[in-house]
Amino acid sequence: MWFAPAHHDELLARWEALGAHLHQSGNAWSREGRRLIRSWGRWPRRYHNTPHLLACLRHFDEVRGQLNDAVAVELALWFHDAIYWPWRPLNEEKSALWAEDFLGTAGLSPSLIATVSRHILDTRHQAVPSPGDAQWVVDIDLAILGQREAVYRQFEHDVRSEYRWVRWPRYVMGRSAVLKSFLERPRIYSTPWFFERYEASARGNLQAALAALSRNQLY
Repeated sequence: MWFAPAHHDELLARWEALGAHLHQSGNAWSREGRRLIRSWGRWPRRYHNTPHLLACLRHFDEVRGQLNDAVAVELALWFHDAIYWPWRPLNEEKSALWAEDFLGTAGLSPSLIATVSRHILDTRHQAVPSPGDAQWVVDIDLAILGQREAVYRQFEHDVRSEYRWVRWPRYVMGRSAVLKSFLERPRIYSTPWFFERYEASARGNLQAALAALSRNQLY
């Protein structure tokens, strides 16, 4: 899905504001922002696209004051799905390398770059994140799970569209395993802020989607 002009304009403005905060407002910074936005808008993205990035950044706005290092979190959100090819492995690892390469060239501190890279790798969702800002990054990325039913249904359809090349029986098996893995966690959301707002609705959405797949249907 290619980004709408409104998304493009708001994202560019946000990127420029972040650059100004980091004293990185030159042409190289602007070019990288446009490059990132183009990547987020590439086919075959239907969910992992610019609206998702913008939604993450808006959630970030809501919790910014509770973060230890808001800059590292914001940068991680910008890069966490910068590379996304559903049929290829290591998307998060490659996105983290992109962030490391660019931020290093920009002269940002090694400690900041290492933190950004770790946050991006945490969005693989393979384990419960370590305490601290990593929990916020992961909860922001998973906020879609707890949205109202119509929004969540569209999310499931968009994910299926991204994986439309997978034969339906295999998709049902793989997607069911993903949904079950979240439901089996003691908590989907690690931070109290997200837990209180979205945990119950996320579990309801996941259960409904899993039940639909068990009937050989898409939620």
